[in-house]
Amino acid sequence: MMKKMSKIILPTAIALIALSACGKAVQTASEATPVATGTQVQIRLMETTDLHAYMVGYDYFRQQPTDQLGLTYTAALIHQAREEQPNNFLVDNGDLIQGSAFGDWVAGQGAAYVDEHRHPIMRALNYLDYDVGNLGNHEFNFGLEFLESTIAGANFPYISANVFWADSPADAGKQSHGWDNPLVPPYVILPRQVTTNHGQLVTLNVGFIGFLPPQIVRWDQQHLAGKVRVRDMVAAAEYFVPKMKADGADIVVAIPHSGLRVYGSYPEFAEQASYQLAGVDGIDAILFGHQHQLFPGSPAYDNLPDVDNERGFVRGVPAVSPGYFGNHLGIIDLILEHDGQHWQVFNSHVEARPITDEQDESLASMMVAEQQATIAMLNEPLGQLSSPVTSVFGRVRPGSAVQLINDAQRWYVEKLREQGELPTDLPLLSAAAPFRNGFQHADDYTMIPAGEFTLGNLVDLYIYPNTLQVVEVTGAELIEWLEMSALTYNTIVAEQAEPQALFSGFPSFNFDVLCGLSYQFNLAQPPRYNRYGKLINPDARRVEQVKYDNAPIDLEQRFLVAVNNYRAGGGGHFPALDGSNVVYSTGEEVRRVIADYAIAVTQVNAGLLNVDVTDHWRLKLPVNADVFWRGNNSQIAAEEAQEIKGLVVGGAAEGGGIYYHLRHD
Repeated sequence: MMKKMSKIILPTAIALIALSACGKAVQTASEATPVATGTQVQIRLMETTDLHAYMVGYDYFRQQPTDQLGLTYTAALIHQAREEQPNNFLVDNGDLIQGSAFGDWVAGQGAAYVDEHRHPIMRALNYLDYDVGNLGNHEFNFGLEFLESTIAGANFPYISANVFWADSPADAGKQSHGWDNPLVPPYVILPRQVTTNHGQLVTLNVGFIGFLPPQIVRWDQQHLAGKVRVRDMVAAAEYFVPKMKADGADIVVAIPHSGLRVYGSYPEFAEQASYQLAGVDGIDAILFGHQHQLFPGSPAYDNLPDVDNERGFVRGVPAVSPGYFGNHLGIIDLILEHDGQHWQVFNSHVEARPITDEQDESLASMMVAEQQATIAMLNEPLGQLSSPVTSVFGRVRPGSAVQLINDAQRWYVEKLREQGELPTDLPLLSAAAPFRNGFQHADDYTMIPAGEFTLGNLVDLYIYPNTLQVVEVTGAELIEWLEMSALTYNTIVAEQAEPQALFSGFPSFNFDVLCGLSYQFNLAQPPRYNRYGKLINPDARRVEQVKYDNAPIDLEQRFLVAVNNYRAGGGGHFPALDGSNVVYSTGEEVRRVIADYAIAVTQVNAGLLNVDVTDHWRLKLPVNADVFWRGNNSQIAAEEAQEIKGLVVGGAAEGGGIYYHLRHD
């Protein structure tokens, strides 16, 4: 395979800068001009992260404009922030090219289109004069060739310190093998002329080092197996940061596409490692992301040791994370002071600045052609839905959104069995989750009305470009699979006077519904696992009455399960799912499978697509328990709520939506 990413021809100025990552020393500020002890300079670091191809203010689920997200709105903040402080650096921290219909449309045109026209997202970032780009995990969703073509269009360097080309197929499984042959440069050192508080013009060399979740080799194994290998983020930092200092970096800025988590004992190859990176000697500031949270500010980061969630410090290091979809701009202002030999961080100010209703109209006009093509793609009809498809109560009872996904997945795998690709003597199940179930906000639900069903509705239904795979598991392993799904619920106490919150913070995309089985969740029981797949209560069993074909499940029986590549490859830390039991990889995106299913069904059903929900799982609440959650208050939700026994509509919820109560007397 041609290693185009390691041989990108960069514009001359950037190419010279990028050489610093290959061992060429950069002239330090103190070598260029003597600097007196106590001299100070100010610089501003700006970050976007998790843009997920939201270039313009447009809600692709509702197909309407919005001023709540989009790079065109973030751009207005970027211009403002630059006017406030001319000594600035602008960084993107990955998960840039995938996640919206806009990104899907460009990816659908293929690498050849991007080679010829340049990716419109890269055109946007070039227009905004980004200084550095870091790779996120979703950059790999469309394959290496597409990624290579995409970042070849950047007028700025891309970096990542913990992903490497595999030297040979034998090296693919050796995640700790070597430091040579990086996919992109591990770091860059950018010289910038700045004016000190004494009016002196000096050159400051700012080093940037990037990191991504090592889990990419599992999550996108169909693209990466045998081609790339990864290292632990902290190990990479400990290896490269001293090299950056030796190469002349006056300060070092870490850009981990990784969130915050405090471990009792740090596990190698951890997904969330920003907290640990803050402990690496020589790192002066951290621009992080991945978890779609704000730092400082998000309650998810309250009460962590050595984390100041008001002023923006992680273990004493200034840090910022600016949300997702461009809804905030991360800003770290640093005051550096010279001690006679080196620049040191003297003071800092951290801000996650929210967007306003002001946008960059010039940038918006640059995106018009691709945006119109995206909307045209979304309006392609697939048939007529006979009833609404929703996820509004998808974790309270079986729902139509998950049913449609599972119906399509089983239909596709049944065709494979008819073609002799898979055995026909094993029972076939399907696993899918309600991706949009209120995690981002009160309207973050799949709500497709009856009537015309389009490709745009598929974006609403299935938000990731996952591919379909088939795993082979036992009945016992299926029960453990469901025990992990049960983490979506809190433990509910009987005879409690006050209402209890039903849902934990476990993401809804990890609430897998297994179609083809029947079962119930006993919420009086504590969780069997923690969210990282560790067995914490060996005697606990929340999953009960598991049946296949109306009989208690045989724990030794083997089953085929249609599931997406994320879960099959170990995403979510589900027991027995680590990629080793994948028996078939289709290469087909699940969204394409659903589209083909819809077309096939409507062709033989007078243009109608019926989604018949199987009532195959239920919640078991303790006696006299009253549980509540924040939900959606649309007309579709109101109509569906009337079908749920014991459901009571409460008052308006903080942050939008309404509260629902469910009681078992």
